[in-house]
Amino acid sequence: MSLLTPRASPWQWGNVPGPTMAMCPDNPPKVYATMIKRAKNPLLIVGSLVLEVQLGGKLLLDYAMEIAKRGNCTLIATAHTYKAFLERNFPAVPMTLVDIVNRLQDPNFTANPEKKPPHDLVLFLGIRYEFASQGLATLKHFAPHLRTMTLCKWYHPNASWSFPNVKDDEWQKLLDELIQALS
Repeated sequence: MSLLTPRASPWQWGNVPGPTMAMCPDNPPKVYATMIKRAKNPLLIVGSLVLEVQLGGKLLLDYAMEIAKRGNCTLIATAHTYKAFLERNFPAVPMTLVDIVNRLQDPNFTANPEKKPPHDLVLFLGIRYEFASQGLATLKHFAPHLRTMTLCKWYHPNASWSFPNVKDDEWQKLLDELIQALS
């Protein structure tokens, strides 16, 4: 049995990533959980969709908090999402996507000064596709010290690892299994 599924297609057909494309493991939740647990300082970046998307009556924000907590990830709240984390008394760092992508190009940067060493794994969740795609392309070319992983329902070819294109019900199942695997 192969560890990787056949190459997925970018969700937006105009996204031409080049010869290096994200891998889609056969069992993404188990593989992702293992990678997150092994990371020395994982970082979860969330965008505005965490406040807009509900999966089975549960906000994507709740999934983000659970993944960050169980995966021991520093959480970056982009766009206007920081207030929601404050209201839930969840530790998050407010920063724009462009700013965090620029800072991550520095191999010594850490978003949480209390956590050392620098970040080695960056997860994206709830960021609009076109913004995430550009951020991932920048990190792919200018931050070779990082591995990137997307937890979105769309395949992101510029990430190191990505879910394939899935419908909401399967996406919910993947996120639930990831949270279970992180326990």
